[in-house]
Amino acid sequence: MERFTKLKVLAVLLFYPIIWILNANAQPASDVTSIEEEHILKKIEKTYNVKAGGNLTIVSEFGAIDVQTAEQEKVEAVIIFSPADSGVGNVVGNNNNVVNNVVIINGKVQNGSKSKLDPRVKEAVEDFEVTFEHKDADVRIEGKFKRGRRHWRKELNRLKILFQLTVPRQYNLDLVTSSGGILVTDLAGYIRAETSAGSLRFGKIKGTVWGRTSAGSIKLTSCDSTVDVKTSAGSIKIGDVAGNVQAQTSSGSIRLGRVGRTVNARTSSGSIRASLTGQPQEACSLHTSAGSITVTLLSDIAVDVDAETSAGRVSTELAVASVIRGKMPKNRLKGSINGGGPLLKLRTSAGSIRLQKAGR
Repeated sequence: MERFTKLKVLAVLLFYPIIWILNANAQPASDVTSIEEEHILKKIEKTYNVKAGGNLTIVSEFGAIDVQTAEQEKVEAVIIFSPADSGVGNVVGNNNNVVNNVVIINGKVQNGSKSKLDPRVKEAVEDFEVTFEHKDADVRIEGKFKRGRRHWRKELNRLKILFQLTVPRQYNLDLVTSSGGILVTDLAGYIRAETSAGSLRFGKIKGTVWGRTSAGSIKLTSCDSTVDVKTSAGSIKIGDVAGNVQAQTSSGSIRLGRVGRTVNARTSSGSIRASLTGQPQEACSLHTSAGSITVTLLSDIAVDVDAETSAGRVSTELAVASVIRGKMPKNRLKGSINGGGPLLKLRTSAGSIRLQKAGR
């Protein structure tokens, strides 16, 4: 009997920790809903029926912008107001996830910060006016503070606003925000995006891309048209582009994939890498004040090369008919490839320059 009692006690000790672990990981639906309502300060939702090929315009004094696409003929808009330390945001491509202690179910944030909120932040939320305009295939959204952005300059550090949109896959975007990053998933249409503070992220775009940020990095997966991007502080990374590329940053590296036409890239501090897979029709220029430059060329591309570095050396894997007489300097290369063509100008003040064959 004594032995049976000991076994029973042991079974209970082993069993209850398992039950405790299972209950700790389970969260009732009612609890999830209450957390969401408690920590999202305000939410605005709108849906408009549109046709593919229309335009979405967002002009806001504050807030991040997240645009996703779907096979649909409507624009769905959700504007979420939350405390800045809540981690409220959307995980693109993940319907159910947990990131930075933020629970996301079916693409919607379920919890945020539990810290005490300054009443002034709530006042700022109510002062932020969002207006909507829908005409035919187009939707326009504006966000602004009725008392002016400067009136709430202290509260803005404790407030986060997210414009989350779902639009038809074939649609055009004109996005402007004074503070916040901009993200756009795969899209068939042109993009014009501008922010004063935040990064720019674009997926596979079938249309022209124009992007500007005063402080933030820029990333583009691919584009079948022309690309023109600029940042005052941040790196630039661009995948394959069928058309021309203009890329400029005051501080950061530039990485370009396969460029089908002309490329112009400039950075004050950072290296530059680019691959020319199509015959340039106009002059190309790659310039950095501090960093190396590496250019990959197809074997049949015809260009005139003018490469020079103040501190470093220039090397090439391609045959170059030099126009420099006498001994070839280590820091300069000037001549023609495959009979010559548009100018390929490469300059760095501190770093090496290398021309290499494609297919390595």
